[in-house]
Amino acid sequence: MTTSPPAPVAQVRTSTPDGRPGVRPPRLVAHRGAPRVRRENTLPAVAVAEALGADVVEVDVRRTADGVAVLLHDETLGRMWGDARRVSDVDWCEVARLGNGLDRIPRLDDALERLDGCRATLLLDVRDPAAALVAARTVTTASSTTVVAWRGAPEAMATVRAAVPDADVWLAWDSLDPPTAADLEALGPSTLDLHVAFLTPRTVEAAHALGLVVAVRGVDDAVPALWAARLGVDSVTTDDVPAVRAGLAAAERDGWPTPDREPSEAEVAARAQALAHRVAHEVIAYTREHPVGDGRAGTAPTADGPEVDRRIEQLVRARVRAAFPTHGFTGEEYGVAPGDRHRWYLDPVDGTTNLANGVPWTAMSLCLTRGGAPIVAVVADPWRGEVLEARRGRGAVLRDRALQLDDAPRPLAGAVVGTELDGHRPWPGFGAFLDALADRACALRVQGSGAMTVAQVAAGRGIGACVSAFDPVDHGAAVLLVHEAGGVVLTREGPVEGFPPAGQPFLVAHPGAADELHTVWTSALATA
Repeated sequence: MTTSPPAPVAQVRTSTPDGRPGVRPPRLVAHRGAPRVRRENTLPAVAVAEALGADVVEVDVRRTADGVAVLLHDETLGRMWGDARRVSDVDWCEVARLGNGLDRIPRLDDALERLDGCRATLLLDVRDPAAALVAARTVTTASSTTVVAWRGAPEAMATVRAAVPDADVWLAWDSLDPPTAADLEALGPSTLDLHVAFLTPRTVEAAHALGLVVAVRGVDDAVPALWAARLGVDSVTTDDVPAVRAGLAAAERDGWPTPDREPSEAEVAARAQALAHRVAHEVIAYTREHPVGDGRAGTAPTADGPEVDRRIEQLVRARVRAAFPTHGFTGEEYGVAPGDRHRWYLDPVDGTTNLANGVPWTAMSLCLTRGGAPIVAVVADPWRGEVLEARRGRGAVLRDRALQLDDAPRPLAGAVVGTELDGHRPWPGFGAFLDALADRACALRVQGSGAMTVAQVAAGRGIGACVSAFDPVDHGAAVLLVHEAGGVVLTREGPVEGFPPAGQPFLVAHPGAADELHTVWTSALATA
């Protein structure tokens, strides 16, 4: 076993064959082995990652009840292995029986042996101090010559540092603020490891100035990898080593994009999607930390609006501004900030009255537009832990499930349509719409969050939804979700691409019910 840390490597300018300036490609870190080829954190995944030429193979380490270090990401065995128990409550002899063939949970010492003699470093991601101690003992007593590095929660890394004084520690850094020398004092890391959503030129420069290698995770296609390389990042962690390697090789061959050009929509969208995903999960965690309807937590309405709304908007604005300093921003609480042709729209808590009254039906809605057209969207439901995501031309997803509405005919009878009040009052034509749906045995629901009401149609929950006035702050993200899921967005005049006109009523619908529902809706509006 070897733990010598790598020397910090600053990116240097190179040249393409025709003399154009370039950037040295970063090292490639295979996240959980090769999860797009073999089951994550298994020996086959480790072997495939090494065969694909990964410079570093990252795996997650947990411990069993009887103190065996094993490769597993989750606390429980449920997601990957169909057993709801915590791995720390199960003895190794039982864990070893899960799976079949080579697709089983391996011991850490088996992974060390598998990479023995290979050039790849094994990066151990450990979050629990108890597991870190078991892993450290496993590594120090192994006969393998595999080079090992460590990453994880500060408490776990402190345990590693105490057990293995010369350990190569990667400091997980989930902040937009660059590190300082004081941040490094306790652990003495060799590497600053941050998610791509927190990657900024300032952080890379500060880390290199402190003598740190810079690693970036969450880089799963070539576009963010090229951007990271141009910023001087030394390694990228990815689920797709071949795709990232191919993109970097093409840049070496054909020339790296010049940093002073305007980034393409694909580059902006890839970075924005990573940022929006990360922010959505931050907002979910923050919202759930504040009890629903607990005025002491700042959720109760005040003369200036609920405090939790402002806190979330401050958080999201800070994240976006640091990552995209030239972008404009429009938020529910703080209004409009100027910017270039990119603009973000945020409703930090859509359904504030629900939140203040203990009704767990709220959402954060965040959408990025370019030239007025939506390109990235997330709607985060903190109470179900769901993040619905969309990227223009790339579809919509909920967790790892693609959202795709079929075009089979759907009757209104027995279906559910969502809507929202116009302030606290029914919108013009509401009564006629309710009556027309009732005549067709179709239910109308008012639940108190426009973003959630519209987004549910993209997820196949309900056959349609209508709102009295489109606002990109409230509805922009949900509208893009419906488009990318294959749904239909309509105004009085018929289907629209992109956003409906601001301030105008709009309808979203399952394709198989869009025509009939549009007829019912427009007829109701005509009665007002």
